[in-house]
Amino acid sequence: MNKKIFRGAILESILLNLINDASDHGMHGYAILKAVHKKFGILLGPSSIYPELKQLEKQELISSSWELNKGKPRKRYQIIHKGQNRLNECLMELKVVIPVLVTCRE
Repeated sequence: MNKKIFRGAILESILLNLINDASDHGMHGYAILKAVHKKFGILLGPSSIYPELKQLEKQELISSSWELNKGKPRKRYQIIHKGQNRLNECLMELKVVIPVLVTCRE
């Protein structure tokens, strides 16, 4: 699958969705990378997701906190209310746009 597809609103929706699914305990970056691969079948590298996570944090859609896991510092991301609202908006828009996009070439 072409990694260029996973940019902008689609990558934002994927990250918010995964972090939202783990809302009770959040997710660290490596777990997000593994979840993207498992759920969507694409291997993304840290350079693909960390800038987007930083942007989501800057927009106050997610929050982060540092924790020690087996002696290693890890940044854990959690979705906040504004992020849940954005996720719902994005999913509603994508449900309309993607079927039209896919069928317009048939």
